[in-house]
Amino acid sequence: MNTELLHKYLSGECTTKEEEQVEAWLHSSPENQKRMNEMKQIWDIPPGKRIHVDSYKAWDSLRERVLHSHNSASETEQLQDSKRKHNQFYKNKNRRRRRSARVIAYSAAVAAVLMIAFLFSHISLMYVAHEPELSMQEITTNKGQRTSVKLSDGTRVHLNAESKLIVPENYTNNNRIVTLEGEAFFEVEPNTDRMFFVHANHSVTQVLGTKFNVRAYSDEDNVEVVVAEGKVSLNSDENMLAPEVQLTRNQRGTFSRNGEIVASTITDTERYLDWTKGKLTFRDTPVGEVKSRLERWYDIEVILEGDFSVGDQLLTGTFEDVPLSVVLSSIALSLDLHYKQDGNTVIFLKK
Repeated sequence: MNTELLHKYLSGECTTKEEEQVEAWLHSSPENQKRMNEMKQIWDIPPGKRIHVDSYKAWDSLRERVLHSHNSASETEQLQDSKRKHNQFYKNKNRRRRRSARVIAYSAAVAAVLMIAFLFSHISLMYVAHEPELSMQEITTNKGQRTSVKLSDGTRVHLNAESKLIVPENYTNNNRIVTLEGEAFFEVEPNTDRMFFVHANHSVTQVLGTKFNVRAYSDEDNVEVVVAEGKVSLNSDENMLAPEVQLTRNQRGTFSRNGEIVASTITDTERYLDWTKGKLTFRDTPVGEVKSRLERWYDIEVILEGDFSVGDQLLTGTFEDVPLSVVLSSIALSLDLHYKQDGNTVIFLKK
């Protein structure tokens, strides 16, 4: 079943015929129903996770906390401090999970305290608030695939080929935080009480409500942010003291591996957003980048035979709803190349 069709079904955008197709697929096997249930978690199911507690371990945890109550106060202060710091919250989630597990066990054992209260009549117990464990949901696309999803707050995300979007289960609890690998276009639902953060390749993009594109493939040197509407800030997620750069409509920001951020004004915003409309667009694109983009878009392997130096001719053109053979022929003609295709392998050769 096509992933994009399932996303349309969940967001209520299917035609009657498409709904019937999805529902027939759902009833065909339990595995299909399980897959759909997993996908639904990022739409309408509110955050939260059921946690099972071992009562014996809970009692051991409670006894340890009672005997070391003077340490509990310090731990509580550290927990509260971490909640106030977004960066500390994001980078140290594993440490907080261990702490949360101990707090859960403590709460589960309160009933046991009532049974043996006379043993601890002179001891005061401290309440520590429970912070839910962070559980991730992932939306992924392979080469040759693109999809769009609607998050539970109304934000729509268009995901390009070979990309991954990671959404925490408690996404809407406080600030809205997602992690991106690859490329995505975000239409963020405005919410002045909950900022929206995109973490990608050591960068963080922060917004309230706007439309912008983030390109952050692991094999590329830079993270690229292009703003279509509104305003965003671009910064490092490793050095929170580094100055942030504000980007507004028709501006492009690049974040390099060394943490440098460069902002520039662009006149052809659509060039960066054409992929969301099913268009493969090149503007003065070198052959090496043409190769990687063709591989992602069509799920093929492209081999360059010969000396393709930096000074080679650049490619400009837009392709929409045309066969791969037409695209390959046009590229070969524009760059004065020969090409041959064997299944999913394409070889470009210099004339």
